[in-house]
Amino acid sequence: MDNIIEKTKNLINVLEDSDLIHNLEYYKQRVVLNKRLLELIGKYNNSNNHYEKISLKKEIYKDDNYKEYMKYYNELFFYILKINRKFKEYSTNRRCHK
Repeated sequence: MDNIIEKTKNLINVLEDSDLIHNLEYYKQRVVLNKRLLELIGKYNNSNNHYEKISLKKEIYKDDNYKEYMKYYNELFFYILKINRKFKEYSTNRRCHK
């Protein structure tokens, strides 16, 4: 069990030191500093109008920094999905059948 914990800590450290996380943080900071983009994202999040949301999303995705942020965010998201699937596979309570 100690080996699993140590390997998990190593995985986290490797992930934190990876280009993926560095790029994600870099582009997140660029997005956060863009007030116009934040306003568009806020409008998008608060809108209930489907057509307005589509229009806002198109406008948001015109921003190169946002596109790059989402590229790295999605990559990280899929790694986490894989990890969670494995965790579920190992931790699912299965009964033995005779």
